[in-house]
Amino acid sequence: MKRLAGLFLVLLFASVSLTANARESHAWGDYRHSISITAGCPSGYFLGRELLVDIWVSAADHAGNSKYYGTYGMEYHCQCLSWLRVGFKALWEGDSHDVYTDKEKTTLKGHSFGHTAALMPSIQFTYLNLRYVQLYAGVDVGAELMLRHTRYEDGYSDGNGYKNSISYSWLPALNVTPFGVSVGNDYVYGMLELNVGSDAIVKAGLGFRL
Repeated sequence: MKRLAGLFLVLLFASVSLTANARESHAWGDYRHSISITAGCPSGYFLGRELLVDIWVSAADHAGNSKYYGTYGMEYHCQCLSWLRVGFKALWEGDSHDVYTDKEKTTLKGHSFGHTAALMPSIQFTYLNLRYVQLYAGVDVGAELMLRHTRYEDGYSDGNGYKNSISYSWLPALNVTPFGVSVGNDYVYGMLELNVGSDAIVKAGLGFRL
Protein backbone atom coordinates (compact mmCIF):
# COMPACT_ATOMS: atom_id res chain seq x y z
CA MET A 1 0.00 0.00 0.00
CA LYS A 2 2.85 2.39 0.84
CA ARG A 3 4.45 1.63 -2.53
CA LEU A 4 1.18 2.42 -4.35
CA ALA A 5 0.79 5.67 -2.45
CA GLY A 6 4.37 6.61 -3.28
CA LEU A 7 3.86 5.75 -6.94
CA PHE A 8 0.77 7.91 -7.15
CA LEU A 9 2.54 10.86 -5.53
CA VAL A 10 5.37 10.55 -8.06
CA LEU A 11 2.88 10.40 -10.93
CA LEU A 12 0.97 13.34 -9.50
CA PHE A 13 4.13 15.44 -9.23
CA ALA A 14 5.27 14.51 -12.75
CA SER A 15 1.86 15.26 -14.25
CA VAL A 16 1.40 18.60 -12.53
CA SER A 17 4.93 19.68 -13.39
CA LEU A 18 4.11 19.30 -17.06
CA THR A 19 1.03 21.51 -16.93
CA ALA A 20 3.12 24.63 -17.50
CA ASN A 21 3.47 23.55 -21.13
CA ALA A 22 -0.14 22.46 -21.55
CA ARG A 23 -2.37 24.08 -24.15
CA GLU A 24 -4.70 26.83 -23.00
CA SER A 25 -7.70 25.11 -24.55
CA HIS A 26 -8.95 22.00 -22.73
CA ALA A 27 -12.03 21.14 -24.79
CA TRP A 28 -12.81 17.49 -24.18
CA GLY A 29 -12.77 16.70 -27.90
CA ASP A 30 -9.16 17.80 -28.46
CA TYR A 31 -7.57 14.66 -27.01
CA ARG A 32 -10.16 11.91 -27.25
CA HIS A 33 -7.96 8.81 -26.98
CA SER A 34 -6.16 7.70 -23.81
CA ILE A 35 -3.83 4.76 -23.15
CA SER A 36 -2.63 3.82 -19.67
CA ILE A 37 -0.57 1.17 -17.90
CA THR A 38 -1.54 0.18 -14.36
CA ALA A 39 -0.45 -1.85 -11.33
CA GLY A 40 -2.22 -2.67 -8.09
CA CYS A 41 -3.09 -4.84 -5.09
CA PRO A 42 -5.08 -8.10 -5.26
CA SER A 43 -8.40 -8.07 -7.03
CA GLY A 44 -11.61 -8.79 -5.17
CA TYR A 45 -11.96 -11.99 -7.18
CA PHE A 46 -8.51 -13.13 -6.05
CA LEU A 47 -9.28 -12.49 -2.39
CA GLY A 48 -12.57 -14.32 -2.79
CA ARG A 49 -10.80 -17.34 -4.23
CA GLU A 50 -8.21 -17.23 -1.45
CA LEU A 51 -10.88 -17.17 1.26
CA LEU A 52 -13.45 -19.53 -0.22
CA VAL A 53 -11.55 -21.93 -2.49
CA ASP A 54 -7.77 -21.81 -2.18
CA ILE A 55 -7.80 -22.43 1.57
CA TRP A 56 -9.35 -25.83 0.86
CA VAL A 57 -6.99 -26.51 -2.06
CA SER A 58 -3.94 -25.38 -0.08
CA ALA A 59 -4.86 -27.74 2.72
CA ALA A 60 -5.11 -30.64 0.25
CA ASP A 61 -1.78 -29.70 -1.39
CA HIS A 62 -0.07 -28.98 1.95
CA ALA A 63 0.85 -25.66 0.38
CA GLY A 64 3.41 -23.21 1.69
CA ASN A 65 5.63 -20.30 0.67
CA SER A 66 2.73 -18.53 -1.03
CA LYS A 67 3.58 -15.48 -3.16
CA TYR A 68 1.47 -12.85 -4.85
CA TYR A 69 2.85 -11.03 -7.91
CA GLY A 70 0.30 -8.25 -8.34
CA THR A 71 -2.28 -7.13 -10.88
CA TYR A 72 -1.02 -5.40 -14.01
CA GLY A 73 -3.00 -3.97 -16.88
CA MET A 74 -3.27 -1.87 -20.00
CA GLU A 75 -6.30 0.27 -20.82
CA TYR A 76 -7.64 2.18 -23.78
CA HIS A 77 -10.55 4.64 -23.66
CA CYS A 78 -12.14 6.97 -26.17
CA GLN A 79 -13.81 10.17 -24.94
CA CYS A 80 -17.22 10.01 -26.63
CA LEU A 81 -18.82 12.83 -24.65
CA SER A 82 -17.54 15.27 -22.04
CA TRP A 83 -18.83 12.88 -19.34
CA LEU A 84 -18.52 9.49 -21.11
CA ARG A 85 -15.56 7.26 -22.06
CA VAL A 86 -15.72 3.78 -23.59
CA GLY A 87 -12.90 1.32 -24.23
CA PHE A 88 -11.41 -1.87 -22.83
CA LYS A 89 -9.13 -3.20 -20.09
CA ALA A 90 -6.63 -6.07 -20.36
CA LEU A 91 -5.42 -7.45 -16.99
CA TRP A 92 -3.03 -10.08 -15.66
CA GLU A 93 -2.78 -11.33 -12.07
CA GLY A 94 -0.41 -13.99 -10.73
CA ASP A 95 0.43 -16.01 -7.64
CA SER A 96 2.36 -19.15 -6.68
CA HIS A 97 2.91 -21.60 -3.84
CA ASP A 98 5.00 -24.68 -3.09
CA VAL A 99 3.38 -28.10 -2.68
CA TYR A 100 4.60 -30.46 0.05
CA THR A 101 3.94 -34.10 0.80
CA ASP A 102 2.98 -33.52 4.42
CA LYS A 103 1.45 -30.91 6.68
CA GLU A 104 4.79 -30.29 8.37
CA LYS A 105 6.17 -29.22 4.95
CA THR A 106 9.36 -31.28 5.30
CA THR A 107 9.47 -32.68 1.73
CA LEU A 108 8.93 -30.51 -1.35
CA LYS A 109 6.67 -32.10 -3.94
CA GLY A 110 6.30 -29.35 -6.55
CA HIS A 111 5.57 -25.74 -7.41
CA SER A 112 2.17 -24.36 -8.39
CA PHE A 113 1.70 -21.17 -10.43
CA GLY A 114 -1.60 -19.35 -10.93
CA HIS A 115 -2.35 -16.95 -13.78
CA THR A 116 -5.53 -14.97 -14.40
CA ALA A 117 -5.98 -12.96 -17.60
CA ALA A 118 -9.05 -10.79 -18.17
CA LEU A 119 -10.35 -8.75 -21.10
CA MET A 120 -13.25 -6.41 -20.38
CA PRO A 121 -15.07 -3.76 -22.40
CA SER A 122 -15.15 -0.69 -20.17
CA ILE A 123 -17.37 2.34 -19.70
CA GLN A 124 -16.49 5.31 -17.46
CA PHE A 125 -18.54 8.30 -16.31
CA THR A 126 -16.85 11.58 -15.38
CA TYR A 127 -18.73 13.42 -12.63
CA LEU A 128 -16.14 16.15 -12.02
CA ASN A 129 -14.20 17.57 -14.96
CA LEU A 130 -11.76 20.32 -13.98
CA ARG A 131 -8.79 21.69 -15.89
CA TYR A 132 -6.25 19.27 -14.43
CA VAL A 133 -8.36 16.90 -12.31
CA GLN A 134 -11.13 14.47 -13.26
CA LEU A 135 -13.19 12.29 -10.93
CA TYR A 136 -14.96 9.30 -12.46
CA ALA A 137 -16.71 5.98 -11.88
CA GLY A 138 -17.02 3.00 -14.18
CA VAL A 139 -18.23 -0.50 -14.98
CA ASP A 140 -16.33 -3.26 -16.83
CA VAL A 141 -17.82 -6.55 -18.06
CA GLY A 142 -16.00 -9.30 -19.96
CA ALA A 143 -14.35 -12.71 -19.52
CA GLU A 144 -11.33 -14.05 -17.68
CA LEU A 145 -9.16 -17.14 -18.04
CA MET A 146 -7.90 -18.78 -14.84
CA LEU A 147 -4.94 -21.13 -15.34
CA ARG A 148 -3.12 -23.24 -12.73
CA HIS A 149 0.21 -24.89 -13.64
CA THR A 150 1.82 -27.32 -11.19
CA ARG A 151 5.34 -28.58 -11.88
CA TYR A 152 6.37 -31.62 -9.83
CA GLU A 153 9.79 -32.54 -8.50
CA ASP A 154 11.57 -35.75 -9.54
CA GLY A 155 9.76 -38.77 -8.20
CA TYR A 156 6.36 -37.04 -7.94
CA SER A 157 3.42 -36.47 -10.27
CA ASP A 158 -0.28 -35.63 -10.21
CA GLY A 159 -3.08 -38.21 -9.93
CA ASN A 160 -2.78 -39.02 -13.64
CA GLY A 161 0.97 -39.50 -13.60
CA TYR A 162 1.87 -36.16 -15.24
CA LYS A 163 4.99 -34.24 -14.20
CA ASN A 164 3.35 -31.00 -15.37
CA SER A 165 -0.31 -30.50 -14.52
CA ILE A 166 -2.29 -27.70 -16.19
CA SER A 167 -5.90 -26.84 -15.43
CA TYR A 168 -7.92 -23.86 -16.61
CA SER A 169 -11.39 -22.41 -16.57
CA TRP A 170 -13.25 -19.53 -18.23
CA LEU A 171 -15.30 -17.26 -15.99
CA PRO A 172 -17.24 -14.02 -16.44
CA ALA A 173 -15.32 -10.92 -15.42
CA LEU A 174 -17.11 -8.05 -13.72
CA ASN A 175 -15.67 -4.93 -12.15
CA VAL A 176 -17.12 -1.74 -10.66
CA THR A 177 -15.04 1.39 -10.09
CA PRO A 178 -16.87 3.49 -7.48
CA PHE A 179 -14.06 6.05 -7.38
CA GLY A 180 -11.30 7.07 -9.77
CA VAL A 181 -9.18 10.20 -10.05
CA SER A 182 -6.82 11.32 -12.80
CA VAL A 183 -4.47 14.29 -12.47
CA GLY A 184 -2.54 15.74 -15.39
CA ASN A 185 -2.59 17.89 -18.49
CA ASP A 186 -3.61 17.38 -22.12
CA TYR A 187 -0.83 14.89 -22.75
CA VAL A 188 0.05 12.85 -19.64
CA TYR A 189 -1.73 12.01 -16.39
CA GLY A 190 -1.48 9.92 -13.25
CA MET A 191 -4.45 7.93 -11.98
CA LEU A 192 -5.65 6.20 -8.83
CA GLU A 193 -8.69 3.90 -8.59
CA LEU A 194 -10.68 1.90 -6.05
CA ASN A 195 -12.29 -1.20 -7.57
CA VAL A 196 -14.62 -4.03 -6.63
CA GLY A 197 -14.42 -7.21 -8.72
CA SER A 198 -11.91 -8.38 -11.33
CA ASP A 199 -9.58 -5.37 -11.19
CA ALA A 200 -7.11 -4.48 -8.42
CA ILE A 201 -8.83 -3.15 -5.28
CA VAL A 202 -6.34 -0.26 -5.19
CA LYS A 203 -4.68 0.62 -8.48
CA ALA A 204 -2.31 3.33 -9.70
CA GLY A 205 -1.26 4.08 -13.26
CA LEU A 206 0.29 6.38 -15.81
CA GLY A 207 -1.55 7.40 -18.98
CA PHE A 208 -1.14 9.35 -22.20
CA ARG A 209 -3.72 11.26 -24.22
CA LEU A 210 -3.62 11.33 -28.01
